[in-house]
Amino acid sequence: MKRIILAAVATIACNLALAAEPGPYLSASVGSADQKLVADGLAVAMSDTAFQLAAGYRYANNVGIEAGYTNMGKATILADTVSVSSKPKSIHLAITYSYNLTPDFAFTGKLGGVHTRTVLAATDGTESASEAELRNSLLVGVGMSYTFKPGIALIADYQNFGKIVRSNGDGLKAHVVSVGVRYSF
Repeated sequence: MKRIILAAVATIACNLALAAEPGPYLSASVGSADQKLVADGLAVAMSDTAFQLAAGYRYANNVGIEAGYTNMGKATILADTVSVSSKPKSIHLAITYSYNLTPDFAFTGKLGGVHTRTVLAATDGTESASEAELRNSLLVGVGMSYTFKPGIALIADYQNFGKIVRSNGDGLKAHVVSVGVRYSF
């Protein structure tokens, strides 16, 4: 039992020693935004290019805070003369955590709140209508980072934005898979 406790303490101590230096950072990433529409028992998935900009501050050791903007592109469903599209854009505020495996490679996690504005548009022949929906939801993210130069890291992330549009039990869910670069000051 003592050996297990000693091994756990040693692992935590090594991880804290490998933690990135505290300080601010900026990141930019691009990837794929997947939107899944569930309406009247029908589920339709759509994808488009997404990009994200974020700024954060890493506090002592592995914990930090991040604010960011995500544009999830435009997803469109076409059926005969009818088209329905959604264009979600989000801002988030999240607590971040980094678990360092080596001085250069780390697993990352993110948990916070997200505010999404989704413009929904429908066109039927010559008639069209659109509206914007605002929704707050939980943001959950996991990822990896690899520091290849002091202060510069490659990042890969998965972020789930939850249900970004909700109407009578139906809704639109979104998640983003991205790669990018983080610059730490």
